[in-house]
Amino acid sequence: MRWAIGLSLGAWILVGAVVVAVRGRDEPPAASRLASVPADGSGELARCRDSGEAAKDAACRQAWANARARFFGGGRS
Repeated sequence: MRWAIGLSLGAWILVGAVVVAVRGRDEPPAASRLASVPADGSGELARCRDSGEAAKDAACRQAWANARARFFGGGRS
């Protein structure tokens, strides 16, 4: 009886490992996701976001203002 429980447990572990291995194949590599930057100013937003406090320049303020206007549908740009 113990061998049946062990065999059943081993089978479920194997099934779980296969499911985990197969699910990860759908995602593209991280580098290809970062390489494609849309032409809507997202590249500038990414630069400003990654710069942190150093991103207080006029170009970053303008990029954030444009992004807010696109998101909220306001006329301000």
